[in-house]
Amino acid sequence: MVGETTTSSSIHTKLHRPPVGPGFVARPHLLERLEKYLQRPVTLVSAPAGYGNSTLVSSWLEACDCPGGWVSLDKNDNNLHLFLSYCLTAVQHMFPDAGRKTLAMVNAPTLPSVSLLAGSFLNELELIAQPFILVLDDYHHIQDESVHDLLNQLLHHPPPSMHLVLIGRRDAPLPISTLRAQGRLTEIRTQDLRFSQAETMSFLNQLLGNPIDSSTAFALEEKTEGRVTGLRLAALSMRHRGDIEPRLLAPQVDAQYVMEYLFNEVFAHQPPEVSQYLLGTAILDHFCGPLCQAVCVPGVDPFTCDIGGWDFIAWLKRENALWYGSILSMAVPNQLSCGLQAPHLRCPLPVQRGRSALTNRKTPIELKRSMVVVSSWLFVVYGMGRQSMSEI
Repeated sequence: MVGETTTSSSIHTKLHRPPVGPGFVARPHLLERLEKYLQRPVTLVSAPAGYGNSTLVSSWLEACDCPGGWVSLDKNDNNLHLFLSYCLTAVQHMFPDAGRKTLAMVNAPTLPSVSLLAGSFLNELELIAQPFILVLDDYHHIQDESVHDLLNQLLHHPPPSMHLVLIGRRDAPLPISTLRAQGRLTEIRTQDLRFSQAETMSFLNQLLGNPIDSSTAFALEEKTEGRVTGLRLAALSMRHRGDIEPRLLAPQVDAQYVMEYLFNEVFAHQPPEVSQYLLGTAILDHFCGPLCQAVCVPGVDPFTCDIGGWDFIAWLKRENALWYGSILSMAVPNQLSCGLQAPHLRCPLPVQRGRSALTNRKTPIELKRSMVVVSSWLFVVYGMGRQSMSEI
Protein backbone atom coordinates (compact mmCIF):
# COMPACT_ATOMS: atom_id res chain seq x y z
CA MET A 1 0.00 0.00 0.00
CA VAL A 2 1.07 3.58 -0.64
CA GLY A 3 0.65 4.54 2.99
CA GLU A 4 3.26 1.99 4.05
CA THR A 5 6.05 4.30 2.93
CA THR A 6 5.21 6.99 5.43
CA THR A 7 6.75 7.15 8.87
CA SER A 8 5.35 8.32 12.18
CA SER A 9 7.01 11.72 11.69
CA SER A 10 5.86 12.29 8.11
CA ILE A 11 3.18 14.79 7.16
CA HIS A 12 0.84 13.62 4.40
CA THR A 13 -0.16 17.11 3.25
CA LYS A 14 3.43 17.82 2.22
CA LEU A 15 2.80 15.50 -0.71
CA HIS A 16 0.00 17.69 -2.08
CA ARG A 17 0.72 19.97 -5.00
CA PRO A 18 -0.11 23.57 -3.98
CA PRO A 19 -3.21 24.79 -5.78
CA VAL A 20 -3.01 27.60 -8.30
CA GLY A 21 -4.87 30.42 -6.57
CA PRO A 22 -7.15 33.16 -7.88
CA GLY A 23 -5.56 35.93 -9.89
CA PHE A 24 -3.09 33.53 -11.49
CA VAL A 25 -1.58 34.91 -14.68
CA ALA A 26 -0.80 32.31 -17.32
CA ARG A 27 2.84 32.41 -18.40
CA PRO A 28 2.86 30.42 -21.64
CA HIS A 29 6.47 31.24 -22.54
CA LEU A 30 7.71 29.63 -19.33
CA LEU A 31 5.32 26.69 -19.55
CA GLU A 32 6.45 26.08 -23.12
CA ARG A 33 10.08 26.02 -22.00
CA LEU A 34 9.33 23.53 -19.25
CA GLU A 35 7.39 21.34 -21.66
CA LYS A 36 9.95 21.61 -24.45
CA TYR A 37 12.79 20.25 -22.32
CA LEU A 38 10.84 17.62 -20.44
CA GLN A 39 13.16 14.94 -21.83
CA ARG A 40 16.05 16.43 -19.87
CA PRO A 41 16.62 14.77 -16.49
CA VAL A 42 16.32 17.86 -14.30
CA THR A 43 14.83 21.35 -14.11
CA LEU A 44 16.08 23.93 -11.62
CA VAL A 45 13.74 26.75 -10.57
CA SER A 46 15.86 29.07 -8.45
CA ALA A 47 14.74 32.52 -7.28
CA PRO A 48 14.18 34.38 -3.98
CA ALA A 49 10.92 34.30 -2.07
CA GLY A 50 8.06 36.11 -3.74
CA TYR A 51 8.71 35.31 -7.40
CA GLY A 52 6.10 32.57 -7.77
CA ASN A 53 8.51 29.65 -8.12
CA SER A 54 6.16 26.99 -6.78
CA THR A 55 3.09 28.47 -8.46
CA LEU A 56 4.71 28.26 -11.88
CA VAL A 57 5.63 24.59 -11.48
CA SER A 58 2.25 23.76 -9.97
CA SER A 59 0.47 25.35 -12.94
CA TRP A 60 2.69 23.35 -15.29
CA LEU A 61 1.82 20.05 -13.58
CA GLU A 62 -1.83 21.00 -13.68
CA ALA A 63 -1.72 21.25 -17.47
CA CYS A 64 0.89 18.55 -18.16
CA ASP A 65 -0.07 15.13 -19.50
CA CYS A 66 2.64 13.42 -17.44
CA PRO A 67 1.81 12.21 -13.93
CA GLY A 68 3.54 14.29 -11.29
CA GLY A 69 4.52 13.79 -7.66
CA TRP A 70 5.20 16.63 -5.23
CA VAL A 71 7.19 16.88 -2.00
CA SER A 72 7.18 20.14 -0.01
CA LEU A 73 10.37 20.15 2.04
CA ASP A 74 11.25 22.03 5.21
CA LYS A 75 14.14 22.19 7.66
CA ASN A 76 12.88 19.09 9.48
CA ASP A 77 13.56 16.96 6.41
CA ASN A 78 17.35 17.04 6.84
CA ASN A 79 17.26 13.33 7.41
CA LEU A 80 18.01 10.76 4.71
CA HIS A 81 15.45 8.28 6.04
CA LEU A 82 12.63 10.82 6.10
CA PHE A 83 13.64 12.47 2.81
CA LEU A 84 13.75 9.19 0.90
CA SER A 85 10.48 8.09 2.52
CA TYR A 86 8.79 11.20 1.15
CA CYS A 87 10.27 10.62 -2.32
CA LEU A 88 9.14 7.00 -2.33
CA THR A 89 5.65 7.96 -1.21
CA ALA A 90 5.38 10.60 -3.94
CA VAL A 91 6.45 8.04 -6.56
CA GLN A 92 4.05 5.42 -5.19
CA HIS A 93 1.17 7.87 -5.40
CA MET A 94 1.72 7.64 -9.16
CA PHE A 95 2.91 4.02 -9.39
CA PRO A 96 1.74 1.99 -6.37
CA ASP A 97 4.00 -0.99 -7.04
CA ALA A 98 7.21 1.00 -7.42
CA GLY A 99 9.97 1.23 -4.83
CA ARG A 100 9.09 -1.80 -2.69
CA LYS A 101 12.68 -3.04 -2.34
CA THR A 102 14.02 0.42 -1.51
CA LEU A 103 11.21 0.88 0.98
CA ALA A 104 12.25 -2.28 2.79
CA MET A 105 15.82 -0.96 2.96
CA VAL A 106 14.63 2.39 4.33
CA ASN A 107 12.59 0.66 7.03
CA ALA A 108 15.42 -1.69 8.06
CA PRO A 109 16.74 -1.35 11.64
CA THR A 110 20.02 -0.01 10.24
CA LEU A 111 19.86 2.36 7.30
CA PRO A 112 22.12 1.16 4.45
CA SER A 113 24.75 3.39 2.89
CA VAL A 114 23.79 6.16 0.51
CA SER A 115 25.31 4.24 -2.42
CA LEU A 116 23.20 1.14 -1.75
CA LEU A 117 20.03 3.20 -1.33
CA ALA A 118 20.70 5.23 -4.47
CA GLY A 119 21.45 2.09 -6.49
CA SER A 120 18.27 0.36 -5.35
CA PHE A 121 16.15 3.46 -5.96
CA LEU A 122 17.63 3.95 -9.44
CA ASN A 123 17.04 0.32 -10.40
CA GLU A 124 13.41 0.49 -9.32
CA LEU A 125 12.83 3.83 -11.08
CA GLU A 126 14.33 2.25 -14.20
CA LEU A 127 11.45 -0.24 -14.24
CA ILE A 128 8.87 2.55 -14.60
CA ALA A 129 8.11 2.81 -18.32
CA GLN A 130 5.80 5.83 -18.22
CA PRO A 131 7.44 9.29 -18.10
CA PHE A 132 6.72 11.15 -14.86
CA ILE A 133 7.75 14.28 -12.96
CA LEU A 134 8.98 14.43 -9.36
CA VAL A 135 9.03 17.89 -7.77
CA LEU A 136 11.10 18.70 -4.68
CA ASP A 137 9.87 22.10 -3.49
CA ASP A 138 11.85 24.38 -1.14
CA TYR A 139 14.98 22.28 -1.52
CA HIS A 140 17.00 25.18 -0.07
CA HIS A 141 15.98 23.89 3.38
CA ILE A 142 18.08 20.77 2.88
CA GLN A 143 21.56 20.91 4.41
CA ASP A 144 22.17 17.22 5.05
CA GLU A 145 25.14 15.98 3.02
CA SER A 146 23.75 12.45 2.70
CA VAL A 147 20.63 13.81 0.99
CA HIS A 148 22.75 15.85 -1.41
CA ASP A 149 24.88 12.77 -2.05
CA LEU A 150 21.77 10.72 -2.84
CA LEU A 151 20.57 13.26 -5.40
CA ASN A 152 24.04 13.56 -6.90
CA GLN A 153 24.07 9.83 -7.54
CA LEU A 154 20.55 9.91 -8.99
CA LEU A 155 21.54 12.70 -11.37
CA HIS A 156 24.77 10.95 -12.35
CA HIS A 157 22.75 8.02 -13.75
CA PRO A 158 19.23 9.47 -14.14
CA PRO A 159 16.41 7.05 -14.95
CA PRO A 160 15.02 7.86 -18.43
CA SER A 161 11.41 8.00 -17.29
CA MET A 162 11.89 10.51 -14.43
CA HIS A 163 12.12 14.28 -14.77
CA LEU A 164 13.28 15.84 -11.48
CA VAL A 165 12.29 19.42 -10.64
CA LEU A 166 14.16 21.23 -7.86
CA ILE A 167 12.58 24.45 -6.55
CA GLY A 168 14.51 26.64 -4.15
CA ARG A 169 15.64 30.11 -3.16
CA ARG A 170 19.26 29.29 -3.93
CA ASP A 171 21.16 26.73 -5.98
CA ALA A 172 21.58 23.32 -4.43
CA PRO A 173 25.11 21.86 -3.99
CA LEU A 174 24.61 19.64 -7.02
CA PRO A 175 26.60 19.29 -10.28
CA ILE A 176 24.73 22.17 -11.91
CA SER A 177 27.59 23.38 -14.10
CA THR A 178 28.23 19.84 -15.37
CA LEU A 179 24.56 19.25 -16.15
CA ARG A 180 24.39 22.62 -17.89
CA ALA A 181 27.45 21.87 -20.01
CA GLN A 182 25.99 18.50 -20.99
CA GLY A 183 22.67 20.04 -22.03
CA ARG A 184 20.82 18.03 -19.38
CA LEU A 185 19.53 20.95 -17.28
CA THR A 186 16.66 23.40 -17.73
CA GLU A 187 16.95 26.58 -15.65
CA ILE A 188 14.24 29.04 -14.63
CA ARG A 189 15.72 31.92 -12.68
CA THR A 190 14.82 35.31 -11.22
CA GLN A 191 15.04 37.18 -14.52
CA ASP A 192 12.68 34.60 -16.09
CA LEU A 193 10.14 34.75 -13.26
CA ARG A 194 10.07 38.55 -13.05
CA PHE A 195 6.68 39.86 -14.24
CA SER A 196 6.69 42.02 -17.33
CA GLN A 197 4.64 45.20 -17.54
CA ALA A 198 1.91 43.37 -19.48
CA GLU A 199 1.80 40.56 -16.90
CA THR A 200 1.71 43.14 -14.12
CA MET A 201 -1.30 44.84 -15.71
CA SER A 202 -3.11 41.53 -16.19
CA PHE A 203 -2.39 40.42 -12.63
CA LEU A 204 -3.50 43.67 -10.98
CA ASN A 205 -6.59 43.98 -13.18
CA GLN A 206 -7.71 40.56 -11.95
CA LEU A 207 -7.02 41.30 -8.29
CA LEU A 208 -8.49 44.80 -8.24
CA GLY A 209 -11.39 44.20 -10.59
CA ASN A 210 -10.61 47.52 -12.29
CA PRO A 211 -8.28 48.31 -15.18
CA ILE A 212 -5.06 50.14 -14.36
CA ASP A 213 -3.14 52.29 -16.78
CA SER A 214 0.25 51.42 -18.22
CA SER A 215 2.10 54.08 -16.20
CA THR A 216 0.82 52.61 -12.94
CA ALA A 217 1.73 49.10 -14.07
CA PHE A 218 5.21 50.27 -15.06
CA ALA A 219 5.76 52.03 -11.73
CA LEU A 220 4.64 49.01 -9.72
CA GLU A 221 6.66 46.61 -11.82
CA GLU A 222 9.75 48.74 -11.23
CA LYS A 223 9.10 49.18 -7.50
CA THR A 224 8.52 45.46 -6.87
CA GLU A 225 11.13 44.29 -9.41
CA GLY A 226 8.43 42.10 -10.94
CA ARG A 227 7.89 39.98 -7.80
CA VAL A 228 4.38 38.61 -7.85
CA THR A 229 4.17 38.67 -4.04
CA GLY A 230 5.14 42.34 -4.00
CA LEU A 231 2.46 43.06 -6.60
CA ARG A 232 -0.11 41.18 -4.56
CA LEU A 233 0.80 43.19 -1.45
CA ALA A 234 0.56 46.40 -3.46
CA ALA A 235 -2.90 45.38 -4.67
CA LEU A 236 -4.01 44.72 -1.08
CA SER A 237 -2.81 48.16 -0.07
CA MET A 238 -4.63 49.71 -3.02
CA ARG A 239 -7.84 47.87 -2.20
CA HIS A 240 -7.78 48.95 1.44
CA ARG A 241 -7.02 52.56 0.55
CA GLY A 242 -9.43 52.71 -2.35
CA ASP A 243 -6.74 54.38 -4.43
CA ILE A 244 -4.78 53.19 -7.47
CA GLU A 245 -1.59 55.18 -7.79
CA PRO A 246 2.06 54.29 -8.28
CA ARG A 247 2.92 56.33 -5.20
CA LEU A 248 1.41 53.56 -3.07
CA LEU A 249 4.77 51.86 -3.00
CA ALA A 250 6.78 55.01 -2.34
CA PRO A 251 8.77 55.08 0.90
CA GLN A 252 6.38 57.40 2.71
CA VAL A 253 3.39 55.11 2.23
CA ASP A 254 2.33 52.47 4.75
CA ALA A 255 4.31 49.30 4.00
CA GLN A 256 2.86 47.09 6.71
CA TYR A 257 2.17 44.13 4.41
CA VAL A 258 5.62 44.23 2.89
CA MET A 259 7.27 44.36 6.30
CA GLU A 260 5.19 41.49 7.63
CA TYR A 261 6.11 39.38 4.63
CA LEU A 262 9.81 40.19 4.96
CA PHE A 263 9.94 39.43 8.67
CA ASN A 264 8.06 36.15 8.22
CA GLU A 265 9.83 34.93 5.09
CA VAL A 266 13.29 36.49 5.37
CA PHE A 267 14.39 37.70 8.79
CA ALA A 268 12.90 34.89 10.85
CA HIS A 269 15.07 32.36 9.02
CA GLN A 270 18.40 34.20 9.07
CA PRO A 271 21.27 34.17 11.56
CA PRO A 272 21.35 37.26 13.83
CA GLU A 273 24.40 38.75 12.13
CA VAL A 274 22.72 38.57 8.70
CA SER A 275 19.48 40.12 9.97
CA GLN A 276 21.49 42.97 11.51
CA TYR A 277 23.23 43.63 8.22
CA LEU A 278 19.95 43.49 6.28
CA LEU A 279 18.41 46.12 8.53
CA GLY A 280 21.54 48.22 8.91
CA THR A 281 22.10 48.50 5.14
CA ALA A 282 18.46 49.28 4.35
CA ILE A 283 19.36 52.98 4.12
CA LEU A 284 21.68 52.39 1.17
CA ASP A 285 20.62 52.64 -2.46
CA HIS A 286 23.85 51.00 -3.65
CA PHE A 287 26.57 49.48 -1.56
CA CYS A 288 29.95 47.80 -1.44
CA GLY A 289 31.79 45.91 1.29
CA PRO A 290 33.34 48.93 3.05
CA LEU A 291 30.06 50.89 2.95
CA CYS A 292 28.11 47.97 4.46
CA GLN A 293 30.68 47.67 7.20
CA ALA A 294 30.63 51.43 7.81
CA VAL A 295 26.94 51.42 8.74
CA CYS A 296 27.14 48.12 10.62
CA VAL A 297 30.27 48.46 12.72
CA PRO A 298 30.98 45.13 14.45
CA GLY A 299 31.02 45.39 18.22
CA VAL A 300 29.10 48.70 18.32
CA ASP A 301 25.77 48.05 20.01
CA PRO A 302 23.42 46.80 18.61
CA PHE A 303 25.62 45.36 15.87
CA THR A 304 27.05 42.36 17.67
CA CYS A 305 27.94 40.53 14.46
CA ASP A 306 31.55 39.92 13.56
CA ILE A 307 31.19 39.33 9.81
CA GLY A 308 32.57 41.84 7.34
CA GLY A 309 30.85 43.79 4.59
CA TRP A 310 32.18 41.56 1.81
CA ASP A 311 31.08 38.48 3.78
CA PHE A 312 27.57 39.93 3.83
CA ILE A 313 27.61 40.57 0.07
CA ALA A 314 28.88 37.03 -0.54
CA TRP A 315 25.92 35.78 1.52
CA LEU A 316 23.51 37.87 -0.57
CA LYS A 317 24.84 36.36 -3.78
CA ARG A 318 24.86 32.82 -2.44
CA GLU A 319 21.29 33.11 -1.14
CA ASN A 320 19.79 34.82 -4.21
CA ALA A 321 19.03 37.69 -1.81
CA LEU A 322 20.29 40.81 -3.58
CA TRP A 323 16.71 42.06 -3.98
CA TYR A 324 16.03 42.30 -0.22
CA GLY A 325 17.70 45.67 0.05
CA SER A 326 15.39 47.43 -2.39
CA ILE A 327 12.29 46.36 -0.45
CA LEU A 328 13.86 47.14 2.92
CA SER A 329 14.94 50.60 1.79
CA MET A 330 11.29 51.22 0.95
CA ALA A 331 9.71 49.71 4.03
CA VAL A 332 12.00 50.18 7.03
CA PRO A 333 12.36 53.98 7.04
CA ASN A 334 8.60 54.31 6.62
CA GLN A 335 7.84 51.98 9.49
CA LEU A 336 10.29 53.79 11.75
CA SER A 337 8.88 57.20 10.79
CA CYS A 338 5.42 55.87 11.68
CA GLY A 339 6.59 54.97 15.16
CA LEU A 340 7.74 51.39 14.74
CA GLN A 341 9.86 50.45 17.73
CA ALA A 342 12.98 48.59 16.73
CA PRO A 343 14.98 47.86 19.88
CA HIS A 344 17.83 46.41 17.86
CA LEU A 345 18.24 49.72 15.98
CA ARG A 346 18.35 52.21 18.83
CA CYS A 347 21.98 53.21 18.98
CA PRO A 348 23.60 55.90 16.82
CA LEU A 349 25.04 54.82 13.52
CA PRO A 350 28.79 55.20 13.05
CA VAL A 351 28.43 58.58 11.38
CA GLN A 352 32.08 59.39 10.74
CA ARG A 353 32.84 56.03 9.14
CA GLY A 354 29.63 56.25 7.12
CA ARG A 355 30.63 59.68 5.82
CA SER A 356 34.09 58.46 4.91
CA ALA A 357 32.74 55.48 2.99
CA LEU A 358 30.11 57.58 1.24
CA THR A 359 32.60 60.20 0.06
CA ASN A 360 34.57 57.47 -1.70
CA ARG A 361 31.63 56.80 -4.03
CA LYS A 362 32.19 57.87 -7.62
CA THR A 363 28.71 59.05 -8.68
CA PRO A 364 27.86 62.53 -7.33
CA ILE A 365 24.09 62.07 -7.68
CA GLU A 366 24.15 58.75 -5.83
CA LEU A 367 26.47 60.27 -3.21
CA LYS A 368 24.11 63.17 -2.57
CA ARG A 369 21.07 60.91 -2.43
CA SER A 370 22.71 58.50 0.01
CA MET A 371 23.79 61.39 2.26
CA VAL A 372 20.24 62.68 2.36
CA VAL A 373 18.93 59.21 3.17
CA VAL A 374 21.51 58.71 5.94
CA SER A 375 20.71 62.14 7.39
CA SER A 376 16.96 61.40 7.33
CA TRP A 377 17.54 57.97 8.82
CA LEU A 378 19.51 59.40 11.73
CA PHE A 379 16.83 62.00 12.34
CA VAL A 380 13.95 59.50 12.27
CA VAL A 381 15.52 56.63 14.17
CA TYR A 382 17.88 58.18 16.62
CA GLY A 383 16.62 61.73 17.11
CA MET A 384 20.11 63.07 16.44
CA GLY A 385 18.85 66.03 14.47
CA ARG A 386 18.99 66.61 10.74
CA GLN A 387 22.40 67.86 9.71
CA SER A 388 22.84 70.20 6.81
CA MET A 389 24.47 68.96 3.64
CA SER A 390 27.41 71.33 4.27
CA GLU A 391 28.01 69.66 7.62
CA ILE A 392 27.88 66.19 6.06
